[in-house]
Order: sequence, then C-alpha cells, then structure tokens
Amino acid sequence: MRTYPAIFSLLLLPCLTAAQDPGMQAAQQAQMAATQASQQAMQAMQQAQLSAQTAAQNSDTFPSQPCCIAWTAPPRFSVKSGKYAGPTTVRITDASRGAVIYYTTDGWTPTVNSPRYRGPIEIDSTTNLQAIAIAPYSARSIVTSAQYEIAGTPANRSANPANPAINAPANGTPVPLVFAGDVSSRTASVGDKIPLTLSEDLLIGNVVIKKGATAVATVTAVDKNGVGGAPGVISFEVDYLQSDIGPIALQGGARKEGEAKPPNAAVLIPFVGPLTVLKHGTDAVISKGTPFTAYVQPNVPTAAAQ
Repeated sequence: MRTYPAIFSLLLLPCLTAAQDPGMQAAQQAQMAATQASQQAMQAMQQAQLSAQTAAQNSDTFPSQPCCIAWTAPPRFSVKSGKYAGPTTVRITDASRGAVIYYTTDGWTPTVNSPRYRGPIEIDSTTNLQAIAIAPYSARSIVTSAQYEIAGTPANRSANPANPAINAPANGTPVPLVFAGDVSSRTASVGDKIPLTLSEDLLIGNVVIKKGATAVATVTAVDKNGVGGAPGVISFEVDYLQSDIGPIALQGGARKEGEAKPPNAAVLIPFVGPLTVLKHGTDAVISKGTPFTAYVQPNVPTAAAQ
C-alpha cells in the first residue's frame, strides 16, 4: 500500500505537464512575438536613419532630421567680418575630412551649383561672403557668413553665381533687378509670383526698356523653419520682364536661407511631460530693394531682329 502514492504521483505528473503545455506555449509564443516586433522596430529605425543619411548626402539643404545624421563642420574664414581700408584676401577651410566647399559673394545662399572654393578669394569691394561644406557620409554644413566693408567701395552686386548653368546663358544680356517687396519663408508658398523692377535703363537690341519696368519671378521651393535648428528657405526663378515689345523671357534663380540653430543651441523648458524643446532656425527673408541679376534668354526676338 505504501507504493500507491508514488505510483499515483508518477501517473499524475504527465497529466500536469500536459496541462501546463498550452500556457507555456502561449508564453513562449508571446515572447517570440515581442522579440520579433523589437527586431522589426530596430530594423525600421536603422532603415530610417540610413534613408535620412542618404538623403542628406544627396542634398545641399539643411537636414530635416538632424538627430539621425552627422553634419559637416561649418567652414571657417581666415578674415573676420569688419571694415577694412583696402582689399583683403580670405581663405576658407573646413575641419571635416574630404569636405568640399562652395561659396557666393553676393548675399545669396550657396548651393552645390555655386562656385567651388579652389583657393584664396580676393575681396576688393563691400561683400557678403557665404560658404557651405559637404563631406562624405555627412549632411551639408550650416552656412558660414561674413560681411566685409571695403572703404570707398559700393556693395558687390555682381551677377548671382548660385547656378551659373542657368544664370549665364551664352550671349545672354544681364538684367539688373531689385525686389519690389519683402518675401518671407514664413508666408510664401510654391507658385507665388514675386514682383521685381528694373533698377536701371536696359538696352536690348535697339529697344530701350526704362528703369522701373516690371519683372516677375516664381517661388519654386519653400521650407518653413523647424525644430532641430532647421532654417526657413526660399528658392525662386525669374520668368520675364515686361517691355513695349511684350514680355521678354529671362533666366536666373537663387536660394535664400535663414540662420540655422543646430541642436547644441537647445533650450530646456521645464513643464510636465517631455522636457526638451529645440530652437527653430530663423525665417528666410528677401528684403525689398535686394538686387538680383537675371539674363535675357539666348535668341529672344527683339525689335532689332524683327
């Protein structure tokens, strides 16, 4: 009789084990599902970071997701902003390995189509020098800017070099323009028409177009300022100039970018919930009276050719 409890226990054990199997299986399945979901989330995050980095490498814009990628170091100028008695020479360097530097000298934001820095720049008139840098596997740097005032010289109002392929067509006549009003990335939208006016009399063929004639440009891209220090951006292209012989097609475009404020400029604002609020960059603003040089498209009919 003493062996009955032991035998009964041995007979009962498989039953208990079988009874526990569904619960154990459910727990194991739940654990496997959680592990799989975690792996998928990790893969999705890695893919998003890779996509953001790839997009940044292929763009000359300030990154929209700065937390996910590395920035190129901002360029450095050998000469500080200020007033100078005579011409000065500026050298541009960058701390990021393999960085390529692009610059402008007329106040418009440089892009990858701007002149590439290949040596010292001679500043012989009042100039707003701006530069960006792009390094391998990194996002474009923020813009470095300096204003040089050379005694006795007017502001540098040379043709915009942001996109020479567009702005300097063969045999194109330069057309000096100024913006007729303020334009801001805060309020602008793609497709908006921007009025400009001719800043001096212009001779095309044997046709004289008087100062003050109206020109029209179109906003081609707008980015609002945003968290992460992203600045506002406006891009535009000039369409035509009104004249007595009808609209004259023009070529030319540029980009204006506000001031970037990267994450190290973050301000912590204490309140219940998330604690970190990043500063926004500033709006891009093209002020009334800002000069811009467009070009008459080649082979445009004029009175001389008619």
